[in-house]
Amino acid sequence: MKDIRKSNVLKSKDRILFFIQLLPPALFVIILGALPLVLIMIWSFWEPTAYWIKPNLTIAAYDKFFTLERYITFLKTLRVSFTVTFLALIIGYPIAYFIRKIVNEKYRNVLLFTFIIPFFLSYIVRVFSLRLILGRYGVINNVLMWIGLISEPLEGLLFSEIAVHIGLLSSYLPFMIFPIVLSIERVGESTIEASQDLGATFFHTLTRVIIPLTKPGIFAGCIFVFVSSLGSTVEWDLLGGVGEFSTPQMLESLMTALKFPSAFAISTMILAITMGALLLGFKYARIAELFETLE
Repeated sequence: MKDIRKSNVLKSKDRILFFIQLLPPALFVIILGALPLVLIMIWSFWEPTAYWIKPNLTIAAYDKFFTLERYITFLKTLRVSFTVTFLALIIGYPIAYFIRKIVNEKYRNVLLFTFIIPFFLSYIVRVFSLRLILGRYGVINNVLMWIGLISEPLEGLLFSEIAVHIGLLSSYLPFMIFPIVLSIERVGESTIEASQDLGATFFHTLTRVIIPLTKPGIFAGCIFVFVSSLGSTVEWDLLGGVGEFSTPQMLESLMTALKFPSAFAISTMILAITMGALLLGFKYARIAELFETLE
């Protein structure tokens, strides 16, 4: 009987110790992570004052989103983010497969490191360097003119939506590659060999075995690229020019004009889209399984 009581006391002390250890990081996440998001959602329904907002429930900020046609910029940014995410998946999946399944193990980390090197440079410098490539007298135009494919520089490469796509893709492609590499790590060689032994071609093995088993990595990569593209401003500022306007730029202008509820309302909609995508990922794509690879 005494042993049972002693065991219960020890378990109780372990729970208390675990709670004490968990409390600081939990408070950090709640105060600096969750609380600001909750406040943004609440403040989006408040009424603006001369310099801030006051508690008075109203949907005026959401009404202005449609009546002032801010939704057009919002939908345009969503479209660009979806397109960049799709292109990143089409380009990133073969690269991830090549790194994980084809490249020799001793060179694998070297290749992965090459995708990390650009992040050692300033974000603005990396994006600005694309202007030297896409510009009227940049690398692409000079090469095309040198080989005789064009007689004069192409005008639509820089300061256009195409340039924004290229900038976002070059910035966030690694965010697609790394989760897929982790996900492919979970696909054992025996699984692929079993598929081939049953007579499946490489294409059938890829589409019916490997890709379904790597859905967590695919979805995680898509979330990372989509959310990052949705909130990026530098590519639009440096590569899009005055003719291209995005949701982050709109939020910046609203905050500068002290139209806080409108900015909070748009941010709430972005948050709702992101959380909805994450819930779908956890439910249907088993995105949580990706982190088991790290154990």
